[in-house]
Amino acid sequence: MRTERSPAPDGPFADTAACLAALARLAAWHLDLGKAKPGVGATRLRLRLDRGWSRFEERAEASFTHGPFIPWVHVCALFQLERLDQVALVMALMAELDSSFSAHLRQLSGAAAEGEGGGVPCRALARMLGGGADLSVALGEDGPLRRWVLVRTGPGFDAAATVGSFRLDPAMAAYLSGRAAPRPRLDAPLVAVEPVPLDQLPVSDGVRRPIQRFVALCLRRDEAPAGYLLLLQGPDTPLQERICAAVFAALGLGCLRLDGRAVRASAQVMARADHLGRLRLLCRDLLLCGQAVMVVNAHDLTESEDDTGLRDLMDALLSSQRVMAVVGGPRRSLMDAAHRFAGHRVTPAPVIVDLPDAALRRRIWARRLAEQGIVAPEGADTRLAEAYPLTDEAVALAVDDVAAQLNLDPEAAVEPLLAEACREQSRRQTLDVAREIRSDRRLDEVVLPSRQRGVLAEVLAHVRHRRAVSEDWGFAALSGGASGLCVLFHGPSGTGKTMAASAIATELGLCLYKIDLSSVFSKYIGETEKHLARLFDHAEAMNVVLFFDEAESLFARRTETRDSHDRYANLQTGYLLDRIERYAGTVILSTNLLKSVDQAFLRRFRFIVDFPFPGPEERRAIWSRVFPPQAPRADDLDMEALAENLVLSGGNIASVALSAAYLAADSGQAIAMRHVLQAAQAEYLKLGKLFPTEEFYSGTTA
Repeated sequence: MRTERSPAPDGPFADTAACLAALARLAAWHLDLGKAKPGVGATRLRLRLDRGWSRFEERAEASFTHGPFIPWVHVCALFQLERLDQVALVMALMAELDSSFSAHLRQLSGAAAEGEGGGVPCRALARMLGGGADLSVALGEDGPLRRWVLVRTGPGFDAAATVGSFRLDPAMAAYLSGRAAPRPRLDAPLVAVEPVPLDQLPVSDGVRRPIQRFVALCLRRDEAPAGYLLLLQGPDTPLQERICAAVFAALGLGCLRLDGRAVRASAQVMARADHLGRLRLLCRDLLLCGQAVMVVNAHDLTESEDDTGLRDLMDALLSSQRVMAVVGGPRRSLMDAAHRFAGHRVTPAPVIVDLPDAALRRRIWARRLAEQGIVAPEGADTRLAEAYPLTDEAVALAVDDVAAQLNLDPEAAVEPLLAEACREQSRRQTLDVAREIRSDRRLDEVVLPSRQRGVLAEVLAHVRHRRAVSEDWGFAALSGGASGLCVLFHGPSGTGKTMAASAIATELGLCLYKIDLSSVFSKYIGETEKHLARLFDHAEAMNVVLFFDEAESLFARRTETRDSHDRYANLQTGYLLDRIERYAGTVILSTNLLKSVDQAFLRRFRFIVDFPFPGPEERRAIWSRVFPPQAPRADDLDMEALAENLVLSGGNIASVALSAAYLAADSGQAIAMRHVLQAAQAEYLKLGKLFPTEEFYSGTTA
């Protein structure tokens, strides 16, 4: 009696064509089984199919382990397809590749109408499996074939009742046959981020070490399914994107940027079920293409009360992607999504990418200047690094701007050009709850008593030398790492508080932004914190001086807690104070009512400068410089008398001078004493004060 021996496995498939040929042979045997009548012949066909599939699976395993890359093998491993799943998939593939095979399927189904438009009739598949198979296991909505859109079903499809037909997704047909890979997309294809080796990125060791540990975690072999979520936070978004690309490259993956705004827009124009299907299709294509996704603008997915948009996206990604990253976004919500994911264990890795310290910034400046061939004065890189804590991208753009200017004027002074380019980079972003105050005032133009001028000089010294004191001399460790500066100006209106803030920013070569407090605070819980987080993150990236005017409305004495509104108001104030103290730059607050400010708040300011109402000596100095040199002035202007008799603040004096200039221009004359007195009378009227007509010197009429 002769026994049939099973041939030895042939090892890995040579290429995609060899794999497809083996699949075509299996599909033909299934077709034969579907046509066979019950009996010995059908039994032998089942045995041959079982041996054939076992042999195919051994070769697929060898191909997966040793190569070469075979799309079919890759798909089966990615989506963990069982044999029944593979039988359904190969029938759909053969129906796409061979029109005669599709005709046999329609004939086998016994109902031509089911086969119209191509595809695989459920009735035909059931017969080719020899009966007894539950098609709903492979073709149910939750099965991998339909969940990941490997196949698409026709109208009236019901796997359990073997009604209807299914066909291969067109993108899968191209992929499995080796013709083309799908391009991950929502409404438009996702954009790739080109990688740079991690050791070439301008990051501190405090950032590099946790990133390297994250890569090591992802490379280890897990006994059970596991996922890894990299959460990057900080002001330099472009650098964080490059870090993601470097991490993914170290894991053998490409990096694609997924914008949360695009996800939100997609969700708004379709039913939620359709949107979830689109997200699964995106996840499928990411897996097929060996790409990892980096989500940006995730905050835009948190607008609903329960963060449905963010939850839907994270569930889809975490269920399919072993490694992913989010740049920025709501850290607490993202951490919760990882910990609560039910499919498998997900390890979140939050990393804060701070602005580079002065030492790293010096290296960035030196490298960027060398790349452009710009020779700066000795020590310029150190001075720029200390004055402008810019990101690597901002430094590169500033240097590019100066290089362009030097092409037109090679003899131009380099360092002033670099300083101005740095200020322009600080203005690249906009603060939607603040406006820039532009001024070229210098500190020596601010009229104040000598004691107050000395304190303002200390403020400048503190900012200019804080890197040396905090970092080089080690005082940052004693102060909890805080290196920013918080200053309070107080005094009557018009005494020069805003002018002094502008002068400090000018002396430091920085931009000054005045905060609109009404735009920051919200009655909705959590919205104020969100606004403040964005404000301070953007301000740190821009490296600007923040100016909170009329701060008494913000830092008033803590309200007695009578209800939840009072409690929340106190929480908002506390959160803002915390962000101000952690701000890496300079914050100036001004108030007209120091007595209204809680003493507990006052202790948080390093400098408190009082701006007194100007006396005769200060008013004399203000009047002496209030008229521009080019403004025509009559000989009868008596600055001494004006300073002595017009008891006005600096702001009011400036208003009087401007009004007098318009009166003189309208009369076609130089600015005379009568114009000034007429303007002063109007100013006194606005203030509700009595104009000192009789006290003014004799011989002058208003």
